Amino acid sequence: MNEYDFLNLNDKEFEALSIDLIAKLKCQRIERFKPGKDDGVDGRYFATPNQEVVIQCKHWARSGLDALIRSLIKTEAAKVNKLAPSRYLFVTSLELSRQNKQRISNIFAPHIKSESDIFGKEDLNNLLSEYKEIEERHYKLWLSSTNILRIIVNAAVIGRSLFKVDEIKEFAPKYVMTKGYEQALDKLESMHAIIITGEPGIGKTTLADRLCLKYIIDGFQLCYIEDSITEAEKLFDKEKKQLFYFDDFLGRNYLLALGRHEDSHIINFIKRISKAKGKRFILTSRSAVLNQAKRLSDLFRVENVDKNEFEINIKELSGLEKANILYNHIWFSNLNDQYVDELYIDKRYKKIIRHKNYNPRLISFITDMHKIADINPKKYWDYIGNTLENPIEVWGQVFNNQLDDNSRILTCLVAFNGKNIREDKLKLSFINYAKRNLN
Repeated sequence: MNEYDFLNLNDKEFEALSIDLIAKLKCQRIERFKPGKDDGVDGRYFATPNQEVVIQCKHWARSGLDALIRSLIKTEAAKVNKLAPSRYLFVTSLELSRQNKQRISNIFAPHIKSESDIFGKEDLNNLLSEYKEIEERHYKLWLSSTNILRIIVNAAVIGRSLFKVDEIKEFAPKYVMTKGYEQALDKLESMHAIIITGEPGIGKTTLADRLCLKYIIDGFQLCYIEDSITEAEKLFDKEKKQLFYFDDFLGRNYLLALGRHEDSHIINFIKRISKAKGKRFILTSRSAVLNQAKRLSDLFRVENVDKNEFEINIKELSGLEKANILYNHIWFSNLNDQYVDELYIDKRYKKIIRHKNYNPRLISFITDMHKIADINPKKYWDYIGNTLENPIEVWGQVFNNQLDDNSRILTCLVAFNGKNIREDKLKLSFINYAKRNLN
């Protein structure tokens, strides 16, 4: 049986898991309610038309039992007395002893009918071992599973692949399941190879990592490629289930990659993967780089590499998906409460979600406690507003280190134009700039 600590779940995810388990245990359809003040109700069902059963979930694994007990006495008991349900079920992610359950039962007397209506960490793990379909549905649980990690470690035979697995595992709690993931997974399953493209910071690597996690869990060996597709060819083993992952496969200098015939090697490897059982291939590239490579490579055009392409577009993220991304970053960022409170004043977080410059990398940046440690909490919202309007700190590294000189010049020409520019006009401007600098 796997033993989960539930630390990879945020409070809403823990609530959803708990409700799913109790619904299965009680064979009941349980109502849940929209986010906001819950007045002590995370879920409910009716044992009879007049007997309301209320469920409350408390994800206090990071705070500890003493803090939980204080909160129950100070705040929650009064809520439950006001509700006066016919029965009250209490769920927590903390370990509970027999004495702990007795104390919680006394706090909520007479609404808790039996100590078995109190579910602690051990109870939840027992239910998960019984209801495997719920365990599979809540994928973040896997990240702390001893058995799953053993599979990953045994599969990741290359040092950097093992390191990459650790990176994927570390970031995965912040990941939000979007419709884009399901679409990308369908393409990867049907074609065995996928090229994930999009603008910088849009989440290409995050999506690729999430796909990797799914296949690693399914027992695939991760082969993380850094320099050349030749590395993948050397590792190919027809007897093993293997996942090949080549992040930013054209790199900063696609001309160099094409000059060493990397395009033909990649096309041939994609063909090989598409015909092999138990093999998958994930590649990522910035859209601009891949489009330029397709213009320069006859093979990319002739072999119709577009059929393997999956482009991420920020416009395809729904408002709810953007909100969930922000919420997960806040929850797992270790932001002090003073900073978090600033986001909730007058529902300021909505301005972030609706901002024209919203971008997953930007969200990660403004919720990174290391980057804002020197900022007074009262100035935090001003910092967020300035960063959203002028994200120079976020994109400066990309501009200075991930673009070559010509790309930087083209970027400046487009930006200084201040609006859309035709390709022929941009080309002429670039030629004129080059002539001036040569003279």
